[in-house]
Amino acid sequence: MKWIKPMVGCVLIAAAFLGLIYWENEGRSHFMMEEVAVAADDIAEGALVNYSMFKRMQIPKDNLLSGALIMEQLSELKGMISDRPITANSQITADFFDTADSRIEKGKSIFVIKPSWIDARSSSLRAGDTVHIYSDTGDSYFGAYRLAFVKDDNEQEVVAADGFTEPGNILARKMSSRAVHHIEIIATLAEYEAIMTFVTQEKRGLLIVQKGDF
Repeated sequence: MKWIKPMVGCVLIAAAFLGLIYWENEGRSHFMMEEVAVAADDIAEGALVNYSMFKRMQIPKDNLLSGALIMEQLSELKGMISDRPITANSQITADFFDTADSRIEKGKSIFVIKPSWIDARSSSLRAGDTVHIYSDTGDSYFGAYRLAFVKDDNEQEVVAADGFTEPGNILARKMSSRAVHHIEIIATLAEYEAIMTFVTQEKRGLLIVQKGDF
């Protein structure tokens, strides 16, 4: 019977050791940590949001921001811009971002791309999308621009028809309220003048290429 106490002692030591391993590897994060989305790198004020700007990180529950977003909620930020500088590894909330039509970066304004200028574009364009603008044959590139508005021929905003949309999925935009007539981009005056000069002087159209960020 003398071996019972030493054996019990060994079992208790082993259990304590295994418990410590579990606590360090899984227990601590399960009970004391929460996984949230944080900035992968510094994000400048006015930056257009895309999924690659963020990463997952375990944060102590006591240090969580109220309303902190998780990675699965980032599709809600599609088409939005940051309203403040965000440092790398910082938690984020929906309050850190503005909608595309509520804020314009310093030095930029809203300019119309006339329907007569557009040689080709997708019918699924919506406000908040990012587009690349090329010459009609693709030999000239004028840059990437955020769409402030997508309008029909009555100057009404083109939106997805009820029941025919899926956040973050461009291919799900199967139905719209009206046909796209023209778009309005956010750009500097110099950027817009370059586009306008090309169209008016070269008598050529533009290719509007949609970019999917999410």
